[in-house]
Amino acid sequence: MVTSPGDSRSAKGHSSRLHSLDGLRGAAALVVLVHHSLLLFPSLATVYFPRSGPEPGVWGWWLSYTPLHVVWAGTESVYLFFVLSGLVLVLPVLARPGFSWLAYYPRRVIRLYGPVLAAVLFGLLTYLLVPRYNDPALGRWVNGRPNSYPASAVLVDVTMVTGHSSRISPLWSLQWEVLFSLLLPLFVVLVRYGRRFDLLKAAAVLALLAVGSVRDDHALTYLPMFAVGALTAARWRDIRAVVTAWSARWRPFWCVVALAAVLLTAARWELLGLGVSAATADDLAFLAVPGVWLLVLLGWFSDGARSVLEAPLLQWAGRISFSLYLVHEPVITSARLLTATTSPWVAIAIAVPLALAVAALFERLVESRLHRLAQRVGRAVQRRRRVLQPA
Repeated sequence: MVTSPGDSRSAKGHSSRLHSLDGLRGAAALVVLVHHSLLLFPSLATVYFPRSGPEPGVWGWWLSYTPLHVVWAGTESVYLFFVLSGLVLVLPVLARPGFSWLAYYPRRVIRLYGPVLAAVLFGLLTYLLVPRYNDPALGRWVNGRPNSYPASAVLVDVTMVTGHSSRISPLWSLQWEVLFSLLLPLFVVLVRYGRRFDLLKAAAVLALLAVGSVRDDHALTYLPMFAVGALTAARWRDIRAVVTAWSARWRPFWCVVALAAVLLTAARWELLGLGVSAATADDLAFLAVPGVWLLVLLGWFSDGARSVLEAPLLQWAGRISFSLYLVHEPVITSARLLTATTSPWVAIAIAVPLALAVAALFERLVESRLHRLAQRVGRAVQRRRRVLQPA
């Protein structure tokens, strides 16, 4: 999830293209916001907990088990974040022969851990201000949040590498962001060498994703998603040449790509709507990864998609996307607990604008300052390295 406009600008020579990916990331962050907002409805929460959703024909069924699921596909949006992280972090390494790994690690640690620490403190504050409790009327998702936030849970959340405590559920993805960031040199080696075997590498990555889905192995499910982005970074010129040729030769090309992207991204839910068993649909959940990869191609290479993604609203959403991802859930759950006797729509009407406002403040007061600190630390490490190098 931690790809920001600053990360995009660091990839020199690609800034105009990656600018549109900032908008794509912003759109995905808004989808996550919608996702958690809609989980306030008990009937929609049962789509995820425990996978027994609304009856056919009602609006909730159409929203859950058709391609319309993409408007609140929170999990799949995180898959998109993973692919984007692999793309955006690998691009500058490949573009700079003298890329400094010594500067990269402290810079990355500050970018990841600083905002998360602040977000955990914010989440703890919401626990103190709005007492948690269980009520059947609140639904499975709200009641699934623990009612206390002890120091042991705070420690788990701020370290990230061992998982998360479920108090701020979006933190689950940060474990994999941290691991990918630590393992970035291995991903670079994967894509930099043996270029003639890139198709074989891509097939192997897809196979790992399939195995991860079938075995419910989180490492095999999530880490290969970063490899998808990394391989795309290594072959972006070839991909551009292919899609440019196809789009020039066949006018409906990008429309077909967009349709395929939506169908694949929501494939798990569409299969459930067609009567496929939950176990089989879960085994095929990896199909969402080619779907979000096609969304990345749309955002990167389609002029029409780029014009939409570069609109001011989505660019703003992209700028605050990481902050919004970190702070929105405590706002949503707190709003619902405070309005438990009313419709979930009341909580949503309060929580959505409040979450956006909190995220904007968080980005300005926390994330952007830590980003500047990370850059200063990186430059200081590079200067010290040059001083220590023999003349």
